[in-house]
Amino acid sequence: MTTIGVLGPVRAARDGTPVDLGAPRQRAVLARLVAGGGHVVSVDRLVDDLWAGDPPPRAQAALQVYVSNLRRVLEPDRRARTPARVLVTVAPGYALRLPTADVDAWRFEAALRSATPDAALGPVAVLTVLDAALACWGAGTPYAEFGGEPWADREGERLARLRSTAVEQRAGLLLELDRPHEVVRDLDPHVREHPLREQAAMLLAVALYRLGRQADALDVLRTVRTTLAEQLGIDPGRALRTLETDLLRQSPRLEPAVPGPPMRCAPGPLPVAAVPGPPPAATAPDPHPVWGRTAELARLRAAADRAARSGLGVCWLGAEAGAGKSTLVRQLAGVLTDAGWATAVGTCPPVAGAPPAWAWREVVAATRRFQSPGETAHRGLHPLPDPDGPDDTRDGYDEFHLRRALAAHLSRVAGHGPLLLVVEDVHHADGATLRVLRHLAAALGDAPVLVVVTYRPDEVPDDVLAARAALAGVPAVDIILGGLDAEAVTAVLRRHGVHDPAVLRTVRDRSAGNPLFAIELAGLVAAEGPAAAFDGVPAGLGHLLARRLARLPAGARTVLRHAAVCGVEVDVDLLLAVDGGPEEPVLAGLEAGVTAGLLVEPAPGRVRFAHALMRDVIYHGLPLLRRTRLHARVLAVLRERRSDDVPTPGRHALAARTPSTATDAVRAGRRLR
Repeated sequence: MTTIGVLGPVRAARDGTPVDLGAPRQRAVLARLVAGGGHVVSVDRLVDDLWAGDPPPRAQAALQVYVSNLRRVLEPDRRARTPARVLVTVAPGYALRLPTADVDAWRFEAALRSATPDAALGPVAVLTVLDAALACWGAGTPYAEFGGEPWADREGERLARLRSTAVEQRAGLLLELDRPHEVVRDLDPHVREHPLREQAAMLLAVALYRLGRQADALDVLRTVRTTLAEQLGIDPGRALRTLETDLLRQSPRLEPAVPGPPMRCAPGPLPVAAVPGPPPAATAPDPHPVWGRTAELARLRAAADRAARSGLGVCWLGAEAGAGKSTLVRQLAGVLTDAGWATAVGTCPPVAGAPPAWAWREVVAATRRFQSPGETAHRGLHPLPDPDGPDDTRDGYDEFHLRRALAAHLSRVAGHGPLLLVVEDVHHADGATLRVLRHLAAALGDAPVLVVVTYRPDEVPDDVLAARAALAGVPAVDIILGGLDAEAVTAVLRRHGVHDPAVLRTVRDRSAGNPLFAIELAGLVAAEGPAAAFDGVPAGLGHLLARRLARLPAGARTVLRHAAVCGVEVDVDLLLAVDGGPEEPVLAGLEAGVTAGLLVEPAPGRVRFAHALMRDVIYHGLPLLRRTRLHARVLAVLRERRSDDVPTPGRHALAARTPSTATDAVRAGRRLR
């Protein structure tokens, strides 16, 4: 099977294996035929487009060579002197003959044509189709490598307009389904990228209003008004002006329609997107795409499928702060909600003195809406009132009967259809929360329930480890989220306005793929300019990383400060020599840093900071006097070693900033020129 993609870099594959499409003009032949939509493109048109109206004398002969080469890579098994089946000759030119589903741009447009609500296709189904259509897009601009060519620019702009329309249609459906959080997440970068699209701004404003952010909603509309006036000299349309008035008056028309009963479906495999003509050998497009987390989301969906068929399952989802575990859980909840699951989320508060089993209070409040009409809550649930209501635990707290009542309540909810329970930040959980979790695992063994527990691996206390051990008999999935890959981080950064290649590369390296770190750095670049990407630390991240460092023993913090002065990656022998003391305290400090996720070991005898940002926070947190003395100590060790490395001693000599090191700094600078 041959597949072709143009929504992003132009590419082709045979049975899933990428093929080399050759030189740029040869690639342009294939791209131009894709732009033809499967229709015949005449030789004259191809020649004129490929050579921008100024073809050489033997342009047609060159075109024939390109076509012959493309046929060879697209149909390697075709016998000699047999007609081509993919890139065919049809007077007066050539055409691409592939199923719609095998070309991403064609599949995208076909999905859009089918995304029309009617009696047979409700808003949830249309939303699924739109998600599948948008999932066709890769990172980058369609036909980007042929930018400047009129045919490529024209087709790329047309597809981009269709995509914008699809994004806005999807946002409208999400509002209809009363999911404003997702609208804000998707439309905020879209509105920033397309500041003249009034429809997008109106949808974003309504979503913000429903989230209680009236001032932000008005600011979005006023920004559009100002942009239209400054760039086009016109006023916004009547619909936007009316919405602005409604926001100021807090009109009831802005509130969501009264929701109907929750959707239910029988336990079973999750539905796939109804896209016309899906490739037979490919997986269905994900209706809830997550940048760089496709494999993890697939594992969670598989666990949900097993739980719906076979009973209770548990997923342990670990990640450092900002890595995206809550985002991934929200995406899973969206997928399962569309499939008819009931979902409930409880969060373990990071504060002392919170009422016992607070996360289960939130779960009870979230699941009560799934009760049948007239069904009353179990009387044993009184210690777990609505989180916004009074705290009744002062009247007594019977945890034994509470566990039984909660298990009975959740079992009834799961009797109407499969149930997703999310316990966020279990590293903050109190003993009651963990004991309830252990009891539910035993009481709901046959129920179609999936429990997803999120935590930070470097903050897990012994109580959580004991709870995990007690749940060893329950079918479980263990996922640790690492950093996003380079492509996913680049996509995230582009959505937040970072496009310069050098800045992209620097932010990727400094963030180590952590989405929150990358986004915060993008914000710093937007506020302070590109230079901030190379050594700036956003204030919020500085506090977060400093808190992680503060949890280490004092001796380990000292070792990490010495390592930060040495650099992002450090030779352990060098660090031992700089410390000058016994070996064991240094090794113990490094081990603590590795265990806490602040350091990694790229090779024997070497350590590296997991994030360059962590090294920068530690380094700049040192007083200048101490930092200068440490650089001088590192320089002295390097002198003793007589290393051939020129830049490193020069850097430390310059950073030491003393008269005794000035000569070394000047000499190193001369050798580097």
